[in-house]
Amino acid sequence: MKLENEFALVGATLIDGNGGPPRRDVTIMVKDGVIQKVAAGKRGVKSGPRLQRVDLDGRFVMPGLIDSHLHFTGTASDDPVTWLSEPNYLRAIRTVAQAHKVLDFGFTTVRCCGSRCDVYLRQAIEEGTVAGPRIVACGLGICRTGGHGDIRRDIYQVSDEVLNETHPWAQRCDGVEEIRKAVRRLINQGVDFIKFWMSGGDAWEKDRNDDVHFTPEEAGAIVQEAHMCRLKVAAHCENIRAIKAAIEVGVDTIEHADMIAGAPGLDEETCRRLVKKNIIIVPTLSVYFVGAWAVKALPQNVVDSYKLAIKSGVKLALGTDAFADRVTPYGQYNAGELKLMTDILGLTPMQAIVSATKVGAEAVGLQDRVGTVEEGKLADLLVLKGNPAEDIAVLLDRDNIEHVIKQGKLVR
Repeated sequence: MKLENEFALVGATLIDGNGGPPRRDVTIMVKDGVIQKVAAGKRGVKSGPRLQRVDLDGRFVMPGLIDSHLHFTGTASDDPVTWLSEPNYLRAIRTVAQAHKVLDFGFTTVRCCGSRCDVYLRQAIEEGTVAGPRIVACGLGICRTGGHGDIRRDIYQVSDEVLNETHPWAQRCDGVEEIRKAVRRLINQGVDFIKFWMSGGDAWEKDRNDDVHFTPEEAGAIVQEAHMCRLKVAAHCENIRAIKAAIEVGVDTIEHADMIAGAPGLDEETCRRLVKKNIIIVPTLSVYFVGAWAVKALPQNVVDSYKLAIKSGVKLALGTDAFADRVTPYGQYNAGELKLMTDILGLTPMQAIVSATKVGAEAVGLQDRVGTVEEGKLADLLVLKGNPAEDIAVLLDRDNIEHVIKQGKLVR
């Protein structure tokens, strides 16, 4: 199938991303990559020599999926030695394949939460040189010396110069003035948002995930500098102290929001503050089940914490933390998060879809352009053989995705 500039998708069942029940026999009219009309039945389809009609009886249409937290790093494994020893050029080439795999599974928009390559990959996709999802890019995320984005020196004996030139997703910053300069440099590079590690991530014994890694003054400087230029801020937080500190300085999204087994989780007051400030949580459940750190099941306190957030009305956006093809195989791995959100968190398939569409669009700052099938939005659409609102596993099988449409263009 080839799509013309002006076309109508006719007769499908629509899942519009807003969370309501699917609507049968819907017509979606698109022109210049933008949705012009969404109407019931086929009578609203105007005739004309330039209008292409695509009959989709028996098919399902929904918005393109959004992964609100991944990394296009070009790394192949979880071995830090390869992160620093492989050429940046090789990794940059690999990111093209990573992006294509994600698009192939219906993800038309992603937010890259730390990458040396994402700003340039975004440009190559936008200019049509390579195929991939729409990328919301942050460049290199900000960590402190000895933090989660740093490399352990007593083992790897890496110089500052090598680390600064080769780390795939992070840069080290210490102190308010150094942080201000780093954020301003990122803005000058054309990033879309700022990512920083508010807590550790348990990569080694001095990077504990129950530590807080930036002072209020340092974290506040990140948020202040970003918000002055109308950029959102994402904070990596893996303990309740880091979450509360991130809320206090005014971040826009909390990444992971998980806890170690037995540690205090989210409480009702913290959830109320998240709702009041409209701060979105991006859980990234999938990363629990891969790599050397894989578990058979999430600790119950982590599950209970997420469920309290859901009950309290905190918004959750789908994110996966994909970062290396051999560990988190792009595409299939990203889609698998939908199943974990239903199986572990108890979301209905429709709620999981909303997290991966409407809420995801808000998390990445594109809610006026994507995330739902509505007039005036970009035509990012999936045509499916089955109904994911009944069985979310439909989206885990690439063969069920008959067409991927990004901004009115057929990309698969």
